[in-house]
Amino acid sequence: MKVLVLLESPSKIEKIKHYLEEGFKENEYTVLASGGHISKIADKGTWGLGIDLETMQPQFTVEKTRAKIVSQIKKEGKNADLIVLASDPDREGEAIAWHLASLFDGKKKEIKRATFNEITKDAVIEAFNNLRDIDMNLVQAQFARQMLDKIIGYLVSKSLQKSTGLMSAGRVQTPALNILTTRDEIIKQFKEVLYKKIFVIDNKNNINLNLTKDKNNKTVNTEKTYYINESQSKGMVDNLSEVYKCSDYKSTAFETRSFKPYSTAGLLQDGFSKLKLSAGQITVAAQKLYEEGYITYIRTDSVKYSEQFIKDAKEYISKNYSENLFKEPIVGKKDLNSQEAHESIRPTDISMTPEKAILEIEDKTQQRVYSLIWWNSIKSLMKGPSGFNHRWTFRNEGYEFKQSWQEVLDLGYQAIKHSPSDENVEITEDDEIEEISNQKPSFEFKQGFELNISKDYIKIEDAKTNPPKMFNQASLIKELKNLGIGRPSTYNPILTKLKDRQYVEYPKSKPIIVTNKGYEANQFLYSQYQDFFNLNYTADMEYKLDKISEGTFNYVSWLQDIYHSLDKKVKEDVSQAQTDILCPRCKEANLVYIKSKFNRGRGCSNFTTTGCGYREYEQPDGTWKEYVPASKDDKNTDEN
Repeated sequence: MKVLVLLESPSKIEKIKHYLEEGFKENEYTVLASGGHISKIADKGTWGLGIDLETMQPQFTVEKTRAKIVSQIKKEGKNADLIVLASDPDREGEAIAWHLASLFDGKKKEIKRATFNEITKDAVIEAFNNLRDIDMNLVQAQFARQMLDKIIGYLVSKSLQKSTGLMSAGRVQTPALNILTTRDEIIKQFKEVLYKKIFVIDNKNNINLNLTKDKNNKTVNTEKTYYINESQSKGMVDNLSEVYKCSDYKSTAFETRSFKPYSTAGLLQDGFSKLKLSAGQITVAAQKLYEEGYITYIRTDSVKYSEQFIKDAKEYISKNYSENLFKEPIVGKKDLNSQEAHESIRPTDISMTPEKAILEIEDKTQQRVYSLIWWNSIKSLMKGPSGFNHRWTFRNEGYEFKQSWQEVLDLGYQAIKHSPSDENVEITEDDEIEEISNQKPSFEFKQGFELNISKDYIKIEDAKTNPPKMFNQASLIKELKNLGIGRPSTYNPILTKLKDRQYVEYPKSKPIIVTNKGYEANQFLYSQYQDFFNLNYTADMEYKLDKISEGTFNYVSWLQDIYHSLDKKVKEDVSQAQTDILCPRCKEANLVYIKSKFNRGRGCSNFTTTGCGYREYEQPDGTWKEYVPASKDDKNTDEN
C-alpha cells in the first residue's frame, strides 16, 4: 500500500520515514512536510477580516509561500492509497491537518490522523496502529481562535493607529502589556517605610531570636499593624530583661520537593531563571530537541508523566542511585483552565543522561536545555530533603520572640553531586541546607525552660519595606499562567509580539522595561477598550475556546456579539480621531496619524479637500521631522 504521510517540520521527515519503514515493511511511504500552516484567513471583506459575518465562518486562502509544497502534496496524493496527517498533537496541528485534508476534497481519498507525543519508534508505530479521524471540535476551536484574534486585533488596531499612530493591539498581548504597566505604576507610587528589627543573636550558641510581638501581643513590622521606629525600638530594648522563657515549642516533619514535571510555562520559567535564556531561545532549542526525538512534545500544560516513564525512571534511580530515593511525582491541583491533553515535558529515554547527550547534541543551547529537562525529570521522581522543622516561642516582659531551625535527616536528591562533565546546566539548589542543619541551637527541645542572655546580645537592625518586583520573562509567564491568560503555544509569541511592536525591551536576564510607546498604547487601549481587555474577560475567552475544543460550546453568537460591539465603537472612535496639532504648512486643519510601515507618521487632515500634502515622521529620539520627497533633479544627480 502506498502511504503519503504529511508532517509539519521537514526535520522530522528522515527519522519518521525510517521508523515507518522498519515497523510496516509491507507499505511504501512518502513523507512530506507542510512547514506549518498552509492556509490563512483571507484579508478581504468588512474590515479585511475575511469572515462571513452571518455564519461566522472563516474564508481561507493558501499562503503564497506554501504554493510549491501544496502542489507537491497534491501530486503525491494522487498515487497514494492512504494519506496520514501527522501534524503536531495540539489545536493548531489539528487545524493544519484539516487544511491538508481539504486539498483532496472530492478526490475520494482515505485520509486519517496520527498523533504522537514523542518522536520515538514505539510512539510512531503505536500512533500508526491507532489512526483516527480529524477531531473537528479542535479544528472549530482553532478557527474560533483565529477569528477572535482577527476581530479584536484588526478592529482595535485600526482605532489605535488612527488615534495614536501606534500600529498594533492584540487579544492576549494587550492584557500582558497592561500587567507590566500596572506593576510599573505600583512600583513608581510605592513609598518605602524605614523601620527597625530587634534580634537577640549569640552566634556561638546558634541563638537567633526575632522579636515578633510587642507587650500588648500585637504583631510588629507588618503593613496591617505597624512598623517599629527608632524611638520605639529603644524603648522596647529598655523594657527587656535578660530572662527569656520558652512558652511554646513545636516540631513538625517536612520534605522539600523543589522539582515537579515541566509544563511549557514551567520550562520557560526555569530556563530563564536558571539558564539565563530568553523564552525564544528556550522554545527554539526545545522544539529542535523534540524533533530530534530527545524530549516529548513541548507545548503542554500537563504536569503528569506516563506510567511507563515513571516505571523506567524508577528502575534507573534504583540502579544508579538508591532504591529508597524514588518517590512518585508531585500532583498538585489542576492549573486554571489546564487541559492536560499531553504528557509533561521529559526525556524520551531516561538513560540518555546529559553526559551522553552532549556526545550527540552539537548545539550548546540545546545541550543546556536538555540537561535542565533531564535533571528536572529525574529529581521530580526523587525524595527531597526531609527532617523536622523546630519552632520555639519565647516571652520576655510580655514581648514575644521566635526562633526556628530546620533539622535535615535525609538529604534526598540534594545528596546527588553533578558530574563535572555536566557543565551545560546551571540548576539552583538549596545549597545552604546542610549548613543550616548544622546550626543546631544549644538550648532544649521542649517548652518551659529559660535562657539567660545578656542585653549585650540584643541587636537593632535597619530595615525597609520593598515594592513588588518588576516582571522578568519568567515571572510574567507565571503570572499569565496563574491568571488563565494564554496557552502553552502562545507564551513565547506574546513576548515576541510585545518586543516587535516596540512596547517593551528585554535586557538579558533582567526585568522587562516598558517603553514610552508601550505606556501610550496601554493608556489608550484601557481608556477606550477596557471591557475587551480586562484580565477576567481575557481568561474567559480562553476558557470558552477550551470548551469549543471539548465540543460543549457554540461560538457563533459569541463571536457575533463581540464583533458588533467592537464594530460600533471602533467606527465612532475612528471618525473622531484627530490630533490637536495644527498643520504647520496650511495652518487650516489639524494633523491626523497616517499609516506608516516603520516610524509613526502624521499628515494634514485637509489632504483630500485642499491637497495639503504635509507629512512628518517620528524620529528615534522622539522628535518629529517633516518629510521632504526627493526632487527629480536630486534623483538624476544620484543616478549619475
